[in-house]
Amino acid sequence: MTFTVAWSVAALQEVTRLDQSAADPAVERAQDRIDYLLRRIPRDLGESWRPGYRLWYEDVLGVFYRIDEDANRVEVLFAGPVRRR
Repeated sequence: MTFTVAWSVAALQEVTRLDQSAADPAVERAQDRIDYLLRRIPRDLGESWRPGYRLWYEDVLGVFYRIDEDANRVEVLFAGPVRRR
């Protein structure tokens, strides 16, 4: 099953800000990977916070998202920087 992924304006603005301030394309790669995997396996990523909501860290970018099972839709609500270890 494939999900539709929608990014909130706030999440997109933060990703754009991070991408523009980064010296390498890591933010863009992380966003592409997040979008790709959320379309396919959103229930298997990150950690559950409450029913339907999850938090996931992918390399340099973290996202908080909501899964709408009935509509096969994932909404990325917030995005922010993550430090590499």
